[in-house]
Amino acid sequence: MNHKFFASILLTSGIFFASCSPKIPFTQSVRDQYKLSPAELQKIQFYTSDPIVLRKGTAAEREKTTEDGKLIIKSGKSIQQVIIKAKTPGAVDQVADVNSFKVAFEDGAEKSFLFSSSGDRNGYYRLVPASREGGKLKVNYGGDSYYAVDGSEGAVLLFKMKSLKELKVVEKVAKGKKVN
Repeated sequence: MNHKFFASILLTSGIFFASCSPKIPFTQSVRDQYKLSPAELQKIQFYTSDPIVLRKGTAAEREKTTEDGKLIIKSGKSIQQVIIKAKTPGAVDQVADVNSFKVAFEDGAEKSFLFSSSGDRNGYYRLVPASREGGKLKVNYGGDSYYAVDGSEGAVLLFKMKSLKELKVVEKVAKGKKVN
C-alpha cells in the first residue's frame, strides 16, 4: 500500500474528527488557564446554552365609547419580545474585567449582554441583569429595558475547543541489503 496515500487518508480523517468538536461551557478556569487576552476572547465564537427571551409591554390607553346605551371600555397591551435561540452564535464586543465581558448576538447599538463568572460556583459565564425588579431580571437591549423571561438567567456561554497534538514523524525507507 502506498504510504503517502494512507497518511493523507489518516490526516484527512483527523481533520474531520477535529472539526466536530462539541460545544462546552466557557468557564473562568479556561480563561485563566490559557491566559486569554481581550483580543483572543474577541476571536472565539460563543454560543448560548439556552434560549434568552426578553419581553417588555406597554399598556395602551383606555378607549371609551357608548354603543346601544352601553359604556364600552377597550384596553389593551402591546408586548415586544426579543428571542435569542439556544446555540445562537455570538461574539465578544467588549471585555469589562477579568470575570466578565459583553457578547452580542446581532449587530446594532447597545445590543450586547453582560456575561460574568462572578458568583457562579462552577465558574460558568452567565447572563448578568442590569437590575432586579420584583424578582424579575431587567436587561438593557437596543436602548430599551426588557425583562428576562424565566429560564433566561440560566443561559451560559458555550464555545468549541479542540486540542491538537503535533506528532512529527521522520521516515526513512531502508533499501535492503543483498548478500555479497
